[in-house]
Amino acid sequence: MKKTIEPASSICALLLIATSFAAPKTDAEEPTRTDTGFPVTPVFAAGQDGYNVFRIPAVVRAANDDLLAFCEARQGGDASEIDLVMKRSTDGGNSWGSLQVVQKNSDFRQYVSDAVTEITIGNPAPVVDLIDPEHGGRIWMPFTLENDRVFVIHSDDHGATWSSRHEITPDVKKKAWGWYATGPVHSIQIQRGPHRGRLVVPADHRIGPDGHDGGDLGAHLILSDDHGKTWRLGALDETYDDAIGANETTVVELADGTLYINTRNQLGGKPGTRGEAWSGDGGETLESHDPRWKAFRPASELLDPPVVQGALLAVKDNLIVFSAPDQNGPSGSGRSDLRLRYSADQSKTWLDGPLIYTGPAAYSDLVMVGDQTVGVLFENGDASGKNAYQRISFARVDVGKIQHAGGDQ
Repeated sequence: MKKTIEPASSICALLLIATSFAAPKTDAEEPTRTDTGFPVTPVFAAGQDGYNVFRIPAVVRAANDDLLAFCEARQGGDASEIDLVMKRSTDGGNSWGSLQVVQKNSDFRQYVSDAVTEITIGNPAPVVDLIDPEHGGRIWMPFTLENDRVFVIHSDDHGATWSSRHEITPDVKKKAWGWYATGPVHSIQIQRGPHRGRLVVPADHRIGPDGHDGGDLGAHLILSDDHGKTWRLGALDETYDDAIGANETTVVELADGTLYINTRNQLGGKPGTRGEAWSGDGGETLESHDPRWKAFRPASELLDPPVVQGALLAVKDNLIVFSAPDQNGPSGSGRSDLRLRYSADQSKTWLDGPLIYTGPAAYSDLVMVGDQTVGVLFENGDASGKNAYQRISFARVDVGKIQHAGGDQ
C-alpha cells in the first residue's frame, strides 16, 4: 500500500533528548588489513544491535576531534522500518563505541497515516558548524521522513545528546516535488569569502506524488546563513529535459571559494554516470561552464563509477578527493572495488587514486582525520558473492598515498 502523509502537528518545544555516551571501544572491532594494504575497521554489521542491515553512511569530525559515523539502521529495504543511528570513535577511527539511536522511526507516528505500517527516516547529511559565535561546534543533522518531509536536529555536546526535531519542509521543498532526499553524505560549511559560515546541504528531488520514487529527477542545495536558525532553497537543477538525471549529490568548497557539486546520474549510460557543476555565489546558482548544458554537465574527466552515490572531500591546497566503487576494478562491473579518485587542479581533471577495498562495495563518505589522514566510511561485503551491504567499515588513508604513482597500494 502506498504510504500517505498526514499534516504535521505543531513543532514541539526544544528539548534535549538524553542518549547514552558511546563507550570508547567494542569487542571484535580491531582493524584488519585488506589485500589493498589499508587498515579497515568494521563499524556496523548486519544482524547486530537488533537490526537486519545498516546502510547509507555519513561521517563528520566533531569539534573535539571525535569521529561520528551515522547510518540508517534497517529491518528491511529502502521503505522498511528505519532508525537513524550513530557510533563514535575517540581514536581516529581505529575503534568504535556502542550504537546510539539518534532518531527512532516510531517517534514519527504522529506525522503519518494509520495506513503506514513501517515508518522510514533516513538520508543523514550532518555538518559541524565551527564558525557559530554562540554555539561553536554545534552539529546539524538534516534528514528526511518517508522521503517526503525534511527535518533537522542539532547537538551541542559532540553528538552525546540531540535536540528535538524541527521540520523545515515548507522552506526547502517545492509543491511539485514528490520524492526528496538529503545527502546522503556529509554537508559542508563555507570557510572563506563573502559567504563564510553558510551551511550547505546537498539534496535531490523528483517531480510527482509525495514520497513517490518516480518522475523527473533534479538536484538542489539547502542553505542556512544564520547557523541553522532558518533554512532555504539555494541552487536548483530543474533541467528535466537533458541527459543528466541528477540524484544523490555531494559538494565541496574549492580553494578559491567556488563550490564544486557532483551528482549521481540516475539515467546512467551515455553521457556517463556522473554530472558536475560549479557555484561561484555560495550555492545560490549552478553553472556548467559549458553552453550545451544548463546546470550539470557530464563529468567526463571523472572516470565513470557504476550508478551509485559518491562523496567529495577537500583535503589540502588544491587536492580534492572523490570516493565511489570502480566498475572497472579487479572484481568486475557493478558495485564493487571502492576507489579514491583525486583532482590536484581544483576539479578540472581527475585521476585514479588508491583502491581501498576489493570486493562488493557501494555507498561511502569521507572525513579528514587530523591533517594527514583521510577517513573512508563505506558499505561493503566479502568476496564470497554476497552483496555490498553486509557491513559498514572505516578505512584510514595517508594523504601522501592518494597521489601515489600507479594508484593501487
